[in-house]
Order: sequence, then structure tokens, then C-alpha cells
Amino acid sequence: MQGNFLDWTYSENAHAHFRYVALGKPSSHTPMLFIHGYGAMIEHWKHNLHIFAKQRQVFAIDLLGFGESEKPNALYGLPLWAEQIRFFLQIQQLEKVVLVGHSMGGATCVWFAHHYPEGLESLVLVDASGIFPDEINPLEKLLYRAVGSPIIGEAMFSLFANAFGARQSLVPTYYDVSKVTDELVEQFAKPLRSSGAMYAYLAPSRYPERFMLNALPRPCNFKGRTLIIWGRYDMAFPPEKILPKFKELLPQAQEVIIEKTRHCPHDEDPHTFNAVLADFLATASD
Repeated sequence: MQGNFLDWTYSENAHAHFRYVALGKPSSHTPMLFIHGYGAMIEHWKHNLHIFAKQRQVFAIDLLGFGESEKPNALYGLPLWAEQIRFFLQIQQLEKVVLVGHSMGGATCVWFAHHYPEGLESLVLVDASGIFPDEINPLEKLLYRAVGSPIIGEAMFSLFANAFGARQSLVPTYYDVSKVTDELVEQFAKPLRSSGAMYAYLAPSRYPERFMLNALPRPCNFKGRTLIIWGRYDMAFPPEKILPKFKELLPQAQEVIIEKTRHCPHDEDPHTFNAVLADFLATASD
């Protein structure tokens, strides 16, 4: 997908370009905006965007620091990306959207929904991050903190910022590892070679508080229609541990578990994912 670019002043005296795609035509149906997850890009929605663009406008963006968007040394985290969404909606003159977010993009969507609930018709979360299981392996904690230290973090980024590293990161997120194709690996590896990629990729381990939803009240300010879609075998965010915590934030949410998928059900089983999302949209009052 080629896409277009917008120039965004993301902080005082600092601006950068980010990529977006626009599909479909204006209709009576509410437009949709898709937000990718950590390390991902617009192309991770390649099996989904065109399906929904048959009936409505569909947009997707590369978050600042990822995909083909610029990668400045910015204050990466949920607040920054929520402001990117807000800016995009203003530029596109979109009063309300159906906001769909995967993983870290899902956490960003929750942050946006809480602070700007008037901008949403409905919210869809796909294996969202921002809330972690109570039981975290001590070794994982140690590694997470080690990656956050400047010297170790930069060294590890240099070591894994390639196709090998991208593949090692993707394999645990797919139930059927044959879906981790060379094409998918290259999609994730390419942005790692971009200038400044290290800033965004290391931000979650260096500044974890910027990526958490702990500060939001239970329930949050968004009271609109919400759908939570989850992969049955998501190892990073097991549904039996994480979904109850998201229900505290969004008690009105419908939940759907997609079998034989892990962290990326929209890409691993797009047929089921698209059907579930289409059914949710069909019952929406848009």
C-alpha cells in the first residue's frame, strides 16, 4: 500500500510526517480508522481494510515511529499516539469513527476513547495491550528492564533489528507459524532499518508508564458500543487473565474469542475476524 503523508506538529517546534491510507467512499455508514500494534504498520491490516471499504470510508495510519512514518526522538507512548489520532480526525473532518486498534494500538484507542469519547461511534479492541497479567515471570521482568537501559537496549536493538529478529518476535504471536511468511517478516523488518527506529521500538521498555492504562478510572469515560476480539491462545495477554481487567474499564463491551489464533487474529484468521467485526457493525446504530 502506497498511502499519503501528513505533516504533524506533535510538540512545540517539532513536526514529522506520518503515513495514512484512505479507502472506500463516503456513505451513510460511519467511517472506520484502524490502528496497528507495536512494531507493525498499515500492511498488517491487509486482509481487513478492503473488506470494510466496500460499504464505507476506511482509514489506517502508521503511528509515529513505526511503519513508513517518520521516527523522531519523541515522547512515544499512548498519549502521543492518541493526539495523532485526534489530529488525523480533525484533518479528515471526521466527526465520529469506528476506531479499531490491535495490541498497543488497542491501548492507544482506549486512551483516546477515554479522553475524547465524543469522537467515537464505537470502539473495537483486538488483543489490546496496556494491561498485563498479575503474574509476570521474574526473568521476563529482568529482561524488560535490561532492554530499557540505554547501553544494553541499543546493543540488543542493533542485534535484532533485522529479518531474524523480526521473525523471532512474530513466531510466538501466531498459532499457525506457517502464517509467518517471508513477506510478513520483511514487512516488520523493513521499518527497523529506518533512521531513528530505535527511539520508538525501545520506548516501552524505557518508559513503561507511558504505555499502561493503569491511570484510567474504572470504568473509563467511554460508554459507547464496544467489541473486544481476542485470540484464544494469546500467550502474551491470555484472555482468561486480561479480559476481566478490560471489562472493568469497559463493562459494556461484547467479547468474542477466535479459536486457533494467538495475538494477531485479524491476520491469522481474517475470515472469522472480518465476519465478527461485520456482524458487530451491522447491529450498530450508524
